[in-house]
Amino acid sequence: MPPSRTGRAYEGPPSRIATRIGPTVALLLILLEHRRATCLMSNSVDNWVSGSTVICNGIPGLTKEQRELCHRNPDVTVAAMKGLQLAISECQHQFTWHRWNCSSLTPSSRTQQSSVLLQRGYRETAFAYAISAAGVAHNVARACSMGRLLPCSCDPSSYRDKTSTNTGDVQWKWGGCSHNLEYGMEFSKQFLDTREKAGDIQSTVNLHNNQAGRLALANNMQIRCKCHGMSGSCEVKTCWKIVPDFRVIGKTLKDRFRNAVLVTQSNLGEVIPSNRIRGSRRKQKQKKHRGGGGRKRKLRDLPKQLYYYQKSPNFCERDPTIDIAGTAGRRCNKTSTGGDGCASLCCGRGYNVVRQRRTERCRCKFHWCCYVQCQNCTVEEWITVCK
Repeated sequence: MPPSRTGRAYEGPPSRIATRIGPTVALLLILLEHRRATCLMSNSVDNWVSGSTVICNGIPGLTKEQRELCHRNPDVTVAAMKGLQLAISECQHQFTWHRWNCSSLTPSSRTQQSSVLLQRGYRETAFAYAISAAGVAHNVARACSMGRLLPCSCDPSSYRDKTSTNTGDVQWKWGGCSHNLEYGMEFSKQFLDTREKAGDIQSTVNLHNNQAGRLALANNMQIRCKCHGMSGSCEVKTCWKIVPDFRVIGKTLKDRFRNAVLVTQSNLGEVIPSNRIRGSRRKQKQKKHRGGGGRKRKLRDLPKQLYYYQKSPNFCERDPTIDIAGTAGRRCNKTSTGGDGCASLCCGRGYNVVRQRRTERCRCKFHWCCYVQCQNCTVEEWITVCK
């Protein structure tokens, strides 16, 4: 039976992903470009110093070390903040149909760790740290090659001087302007790793996950080439390295999230996988039973894996004290049996069928030359949301 027309209009739950940081980053960029232009015109170091003070004081939640780094490199810090914004948007995309959907994270909370979730050892915490570190490195590396930052430019690595041949016997050589991955990863490390000083399991795991995020970026670098030759024959190609689309990094880390490694702290203070202890005991028993030998299992590449040391809550009910938004009011798919299904997302509470009204662009026409003119159309549809 279709729902009655008396159903209330539903505009969707308000997203807590901090889109409010967008204008802040835009304002910082405007201030930075203005101060840089003023400095170049007047050739005054004082103007640049005063500009960096305005920019760095406008970024909330920076530690003393981060603020000092910002004063030395204000343009790179703004690029890093945009990288955090990119990371949180990707986190929101990857966890759209999960009970936890990154709603408690903002770029400012990532720098000051104000979110309670960032002070825990959950799988979700591991993903948040890894995607943030990768986002900073990704955006800084791209900005370097685009000439937007003063301290860096194209990747100066020596591999560009080497020449190789592909399987088609087409000569190619390194050239162009490769994205400066080394500088991006180093700045990500300086900007985010400085917070972890305690030496306990939490700080050790956070540092590991930061590096795992950066490794996901480094291991997915791509090669772009341009052909040279008569009539486009591509007798010789010039190639350079670029960072991948950030969606690739999001998918990679999502796979690592699913297979995250539970760790514990040994008596010596080392963080080790908990299954290694159980596995060593099991091997000893098997060795005694078999009389030695046996097939060795291939060890996982642990530096690339995400670490966690606490079991995650179910994220079903809203609990502001531990920064859980709950799933009430979230849209779900009543016909799905997966994570986006109402049975899973609504945690057994059931769902309501409501009418949603939204405005979208429609009947767009291209006018020569050169703009597109659209109309606004109101669309109504029946959707299911969690109770």
